[in-house]
Amino acid sequence: MKTISIRLDDSIYEELNSMLNAMGQTKQTFYETFTRTALRERCIPFMVKAPLNEVNTESVSKLEAFEKLEAIRLRNAGTIDYDKEREEALDEKYGAVD
Repeated sequence: MKTISIRLDDSIYEELNSMLNAMGQTKQTFYETFTRTALRERCIPFMVKAPLNEVNTESVSKLEAFEKLEAIRLRNAGTIDYDKEREEALDEKYGAVD
């Protein structure tokens, strides 16, 4: 078993500690749960976003587009035949191969 060390601001540490105590959890179980979920899902288990400001409006548009596509993907999970979709896209791009 490995040990890790994480540095947090005092206020964040205390807020996390209070929240976890209210849930009956420890920081160790919190981080283990987070890590196991990330490994199982093969992604960070929440949406990571950049803060909105004037400089990154193009990035925000891309994030919004991604979120819309992700919502569509989740709504259609299990109903899309990805092999068929891929074949149709390749046929459209390169022509049908017989």
